[in-house]
Amino acid sequence: MSRSQAISRRALLKSAVVAGAAPLVMPAAVLGLDGKTAPSNRIIYGYVGCGSHGIHWNFNQVFRCPDAQIIAACDVDAERLAAAQTKIDGHYSQQLGKAYRGCAVYGDFRDLINRKDLDVVGIATPDHWHVIPAIMAAKAGKDVICEKPLTLTVAEGRILSDVIQQTGRIFQTASENRSVDAYIRLVELVRGGCVGQIKHIEVRLPMGNNNFRVGGEARDLFTFRTAEEPPKTLNYDLWLGQAPQMPFIPARWHGNFRWNLAFSGGVLSDWGAHMVDLAQWGHGTENTGPVSVEGKGDFPPREAVHNTAPTFDLHYVYADGVTMRVSAGEGDLDRKKSHEGPVVGRTSSPGIRFEGTEGWIESHGWRGSLKADQRKKLDMTVDVEKVNVYRPSEIVERKEIAKGGEHRNFVDCVKSRKPCYAPAETGHRTITVAHIGNIAMQLGRKLNWDPQAERFANDSEADQLLSRKQREPWTIANIDEWLRRNS
Repeated sequence: MSRSQAISRRALLKSAVVAGAAPLVMPAAVLGLDGKTAPSNRIIYGYVGCGSHGIHWNFNQVFRCPDAQIIAACDVDAERLAAAQTKIDGHYSQQLGKAYRGCAVYGDFRDLINRKDLDVVGIATPDHWHVIPAIMAAKAGKDVICEKPLTLTVAEGRILSDVIQQTGRIFQTASENRSVDAYIRLVELVRGGCVGQIKHIEVRLPMGNNNFRVGGEARDLFTFRTAEEPPKTLNYDLWLGQAPQMPFIPARWHGNFRWNLAFSGGVLSDWGAHMVDLAQWGHGTENTGPVSVEGKGDFPPREAVHNTAPTFDLHYVYADGVTMRVSAGEGDLDRKKSHEGPVVGRTSSPGIRFEGTEGWIESHGWRGSLKADQRKKLDMTVDVEKVNVYRPSEIVERKEIAKGGEHRNFVDCVKSRKPCYAPAETGHRTITVAHIGNIAMQLGRKLNWDPQAERFANDSEADQLLSRKQREPWTIANIDEWLRRNS
């Protein structure tokens, strides 16, 4: 069966949708949405990246904010761009009760970012395309919400964090976990002393590099591992971006980019961006990190289409002596039988457990309920002001799996000019933990890490892996020229 047979055929595109199409200029009245929130009070979005997560998650979360509106979208895959335009226009048509054709479309992120009428830029691209448009948007005077995992390398994360600080822009790392009630309660209890002094953190991630971890077209394309010509609707050079030049292989396109080290860090960075973030949050190490890391991962051959480690076992140590294990594997627990003790780390499901001098508390599964060594700990009264845990205006119940509060918090902060719950520095520090773990596994030795200098101790070989050469012209170094060209 051919790739074209494996995925559903979509309608041919109108000429206005193809890459490089001229923007659609809207009269101000269009933004009024007939009596809805006035244009002067609405945060105007442009979105870069219209894949499955962008269209089916991020767009829906923006639509839940009556004081926000998407008026422009960009994607290198013109078919996905057409789908995004249809969804956005369809949503606002439903709100208006009549036809709305206000969404402009772009094939190049630079054209969208250079629009003068955007307040914010949302980024839902593959991981290797997060930082460059985020930096450009911030330098262009836009606030930014960018998907996790925030960065491809430690070095580009440091640059991004510094640019956000220098420009004074509002930035949100777009993970919903800090808006979920169970996770907020977990962190409040841990910081409130329910386990005493923290001694160990157990972080469990699901196994990666398989088609059960992706859906839709990504699953259909998972087994198509031979090179072929890119689809005519795809700007493949721009999709590759900073990554090395390589043939187009469908099995590493769309959601499967996560399993190739040229574009991402595998499940360690994908799910680590969620669960390690909770560990750093509960431990109070959001602006720093561990001081050592060692572990093993079962990396496929580097030349494999999917070459990230699907299972691994990593061990970190923090300056205060707290240890953290981050692992992915099948586990040894029979889920069909009841189990009274801690579960996290003993199944293939994601989860997190904090262990301390006075017991343990855990959340098993994504948005899992809380469990502790003593049930009464879950009802413990916490001095909210003392523990100082960020509580956004919208707190989502863990069972409301179609909702996340990251965009509501972002829009609130764009208006107030106060920091979001996951600013750039937090997102950078979280994913740095994953990056140095991947480096330690690839080198096969224990590494000592200086979280202040963001360098390894006396290890130039490891330091070289903190950054990568970016393929021209898709480099951070060219951003200022792109901005000058359109000023």
